[in-house]
Amino acid sequence: MKKTLLALALFASGSAAFAAEYGAAGCGLGSLVFKENNETQILAATTNGTFWSQTFGLTSGTSGCNNKGLVKLAMVRESFIEANFKDISREAAAGKGEYLNNLAVLYGFGAEKTPAFATLLQKNHGYVFASNDAGTAAARIDQLVGRNG
Repeated sequence: MKKTLLALALFASGSAAFAAEYGAAGCGLGSLVFKENNETQILAATTNGTFWSQTFGLTSGTSGCNNKGLVKLAMVRESFIEANFKDISREAAAGKGEYLNNLAVLYGFGAEKTPAFATLLQKNHGYVFASNDAGTAAARIDQLVGRNG
């Protein structure tokens, strides 16, 4: 749980470079509510992380998000997998768990489709996690989701 919160906090606060449209907290609901100044950037980052508005904005291109200066969503996924690799692998083998649910969100699966995502990873556990490498695991999940998503 602590790893998940730490990873999400890092993504929320550090996933964007400085740009004209938003401050250090990056794009998302927080950047729309709290305009750029050093004192409100922590509030903007917290809002982005709490409501997942940055992830949604990156995926949909809303909330002031674009691909200029941002870490691509694929890198966010890979970073999350790397930070939580053992936990995700363990939960994928079991077909359920908190880390797996969070990963499903990063892959754009809503609550109703999260069990299907978990089952997909459970059935393909050996293929996805055999290399013991986050980058390879992310690429293989991308392939599976592309075929089945």
